[in-house]
Amino acid sequence: MDEAPEPGRPGAAGWRCPPAGPGSCSPGPPPRPGRPGLVDAYRRVVEPAARWPGGAVATAAAFAAGAAVGGRPGLAIFSAWMLVAGTYCLANFRHCREAHCAVTGPGWTLAAVLGFAAAAAPGAGMSWYRLGTQLAVVLAVLAAGHGLERLVAARTGGRALGGGDQRAQDR
Repeated sequence: MDEAPEPGRPGAAGWRCPPAGPGSCSPGPPPRPGRPGLVDAYRRVVEPAARWPGGAVATAAAFAAGAAVGGRPGLAIFSAWMLVAGTYCLANFRHCREAHCAVTGPGWTLAAVLGFAAAAAPGAGMSWYRLGTQLAVVLAVLAAGHGLERLVAARTGGRALGGGDQRAQDR
């Protein structure tokens, strides 16, 4: 059996040791039944488009396409990209626990779901949530996520939360 590493350091065989101290170390998550590696495969495929600078270019392109189409269909176009970006961040947080992904993953995914709901809702009930509003939400979530990451880095010297390992520091 592998020895647990010192607190806050990655170890062999997937051991992760949170800053709580020795004895609180546990192996990484067990393999998932069914399709092992599906989340990691998705993360690897989407990563070039979702990380900097590709993420900025893809977001600008999706916003421009949504604005060109306009209305509810335009909102649905931008929401589709934000769903891809949000679920990427959720998968990436699972992989390396980058602090900003703890905010951008759920934030962008919820913004996308709300965008789809607004695009599909009949009448004017959700007319307040349009493309410009969604962009403001996306930018606010981005700022909050990277603000959290700066706080984590100032406090710990790294960008990962809790049981994060070296993978977050290598980017």
